[in-house]
Amino acid sequence: MRQIFYSHKILLCLAFSFLVSHISAQEKIQTDRPDQSDGASVISNGKFQLESSIIYARIKDSAGSYISSTLLRYGLFKGFELRATAEQGKNRDLYISETVQGFYPLTIGFKSELLQEKKYTPAISLVGYLQLPFTNHNSKGYYWSPALFLIAEKKIDHLMIDVNVGPKQAAFSNEWSVQFSGDLKYEAGEHLNVFGEYFAQCDSHQPQHNVDFGVQLLVTKSVELHVAAGSSIHYRPHNYFLSIGGGVAF
Repeated sequence: MRQIFYSHKILLCLAFSFLVSHISAQEKIQTDRPDQSDGASVISNGKFQLESSIIYARIKDSAGSYISSTLLRYGLFKGFELRATAEQGKNRDLYISETVQGFYPLTIGFKSELLQEKKYTPAISLVGYLQLPFTNHNSKGYYWSPALFLIAEKKIDHLMIDVNVGPKQAAFSNEWSVQFSGDLKYEAGEHLNVFGEYFAQCDSHQPQHNVDFGVQLLVTKSVELHVAAGSSIHYRPHNYFLSIGGGVAF
């Protein structure tokens, strides 16, 4: 029995050492969460990155939504990554259909690097998503709900500027909209970033305008924690949200 105990202990130590060595050897993590704007960076070839948040959203005169939002990224080859997103939780459909920050129940997608940043020009990437329709079936049918966004990113000293724009089909209908976001992220220290963001959606109804603010803490080169809060502006029904989570590269 004692030999079995020590064997398991040795195996756990080896597994832990293997995990730490693989995590600590990574480049400095760059996440697309918690803000709504994706960055232009693409995961390195053969690497994985997991980014996840727990979100509380309150829509006026409606019950609150508690959502688990997760993004998994994989570097397929240089300058190109595969990705999958999932949003599940209490009052999920309300959160997705009534807020701009709500996305899709489950998607597959990609991000492709188009241009690298130069002295006077930004980095440019393209990101696309396709909703898996078995997750959003209703009485009107199934929806693939594609989305495609162009990303421009420019770093000026300690300030990072990200802009996203593109078309998106609604999760539970055939309605299309154009979404836009602009993000300013400031490196307040070697391990601390703060950001502010404006994001909006324009469709056949009144435009939905929103703002959010957040903080990112780089625990190690491969581990990040974040907290963010935001609210709609000049839009009814009014909503606000709070997000907390993290990311890990491995």
